[in-house]
Amino acid sequence: MRAAVLVEPRKILIKEIQPPEPGPGEVCIRVILAGICGSDYSLYNGKFDVSLPVIPGHEAIGRIEKLGPGVSGFTVGQRITIQPNFSCHECSLCRSGHENICPAKIRLGVDTDGVFAEYTKVPARYVWPIPKGLEDDVAVFAEPLAAAAHALKIMAPRKGDRTLIFGAGVMGLLTLQLAVLEGAEVTACDLNQTRLALATRLGAAHVIDADDQTASADNTFDLIYETCGADSALAQAIQFAAPGGKIVVLGLAGKEHPVSTVLIVRKELQIMGSMIYTNEFPHVLNLLQSGQLQTEPLISRRLPLDELDRALHQFGSPERVKMLVTI
Repeated sequence: MRAAVLVEPRKILIKEIQPPEPGPGEVCIRVILAGICGSDYSLYNGKFDVSLPVIPGHEAIGRIEKLGPGVSGFTVGQRITIQPNFSCHECSLCRSGHENICPAKIRLGVDTDGVFAEYTKVPARYVWPIPKGLEDDVAVFAEPLAAAAHALKIMAPRKGDRTLIFGAGVMGLLTLQLAVLEGAEVTACDLNQTRLALATRLGAAHVIDADDQTASADNTFDLIYETCGADSALAQAIQFAAPGGKIVVLGLAGKEHPVSTVLIVRKELQIMGSMIYTNEFPHVLNLLQSGQLQTEPLISRRLPLDELDRALHQFGSPERVKMLVTI
């Protein structure tokens, strides 16, 4: 099979390798379409301490090619999506329903070969059937949407809550749409005017240019979703939060940064982390099928597998939202 193999930081080669063979409890999947994620970019740049070579990629839809021993409930040719973090199901965190923060979880496309290839294999318990009629270009958003839905499960806006989406990348724009569905008054904050215009198109009532020193939003927002992971994002979100406000942090900054504990205490803020997802995939697949969310405006480019290295090299472009790879 053809596969995009990360052989060293910032170097992906398209290679011919043997397709994977599913073991007990696993399925082999013929990949149809894959999404490029910010974590793929971090891996590409050598920011993950993992062994190379590896096939990156974890957002994908495909069809089941082969069932491993002991697998039931699926059929060859069935269209599916993948929940790409595989927990141990044995530790105390897993047993208490926190599989997303299992210390032994295996990350598809990081700890094991991922989806930027013609075939991949995954445990069958992490495969979800795609509803009939849900188009490929929409279904491929299930994984990032599940992460956004998990953040709202941790803290959902109430109707009329002044809600800020900090960062108008793909995660921010999906979270924005979910918050609008909850009846929140949503403001989007970003550095890029194109993304802010897209946020308005997707339901934001207001936008804030994060680089505009004259714009004051201090002590304004009841609920903030920090989705960008920028170095100063959490500190700025603390400034923006109203007294008694809540902040949900989805973005992972590259390093630790100081924040004002004085403001956290004086405003009596609640700050919560949100890590990927637990059981949100069935919900988000149904939500995507319902047509209540717009995904087409989020697609900035479609490209073949051969162009993956160049696309990752150019990933930092501010005009980029979501790039899809046809396999």
